[in-house]
Amino acid sequence: MIDRVLDKSRFEVDIHFSTYAGHAKVLAKEAVEERYDVVAVAGGDGSINEVGTQLIGTDLAMAVIPSGSGNGLSRCLNIPLRPDKALDLINRYATCLIDTVTVNDVPFISISGTGYDAQVADDYAKDPHRGFNTYFRYIVANYLRLGEKEYTLVLPDRTFTTDAFFISFANSNQMGYDVPIAPNASLWDGKVDLCIVRKPSALELPIVGGYFLSKNMDKAPKVEILQVAEATIIRPEADVVNIDGESVMMDKDLHIKINPLSLKIIV
Repeated sequence: MIDRVLDKSRFEVDIHFSTYAGHAKVLAKEAVEERYDVVAVAGGDGSINEVGTQLIGTDLAMAVIPSGSGNGLSRCLNIPLRPDKALDLINRYATCLIDTVTVNDVPFISISGTGYDAQVADDYAKDPHRGFNTYFRYIVANYLRLGEKEYTLVLPDRTFTTDAFFISFANSNQMGYDVPIAPNASLWDGKVDLCIVRKPSALELPIVGGYFLSKNMDKAPKVEILQVAEATIIRPEADVVNIDGESVMMDKDLHIKINPLSLKIIV
């Protein structure tokens, strides 16, 4: 398909396969050192994170060929889910700059978070089976198993303590599967949306779920969304953090900071 779709009069193509977790980071870093013009990544949000975070602050453009299960970033940027149409975007070579974010100096591109969603991501990452059914199984199991935790949020203008089931740090507006967690989040506004979600009861769950599926999560009960350029979240203990769908163990204090317009991407 690459041979058929890409304009060979304009592009010479080298194809590399990642063979272990983190290998795509190595390949992307080598592409920067060897002064390629584009790195196209075929994968989901985790693979996009591995590649894109190595291109932050460079002039090298990232192209995305959506091949994951949720494809959150691709959906947010209206990148076609059909591989041939996504490849054709490279021929057009229309680029824009998007924000990236760091959590304790670990960069992410789309969505990060702590609490319930991080545990779902951790369980899903350890399961060899992919797809929505597997993801949904861990959504249900962890809803039944987990409770709220107390968090202290240190923002530029105030500090407060709150109980939350999970807190998402949204740079893009959705978690994948065309379901937005932060409908007003933007990839180029210089802000990250902190989505503070209390645990709904079994009776409240259909109501919150209705807001969620109708893309009005910001209006749902037990949900508060704050837009900030920087924040510190103090958790009860060290725990996993969801970084673009991959779980990473981090200290209990999380420092979140936006890196404005720092990644070039083909759209």
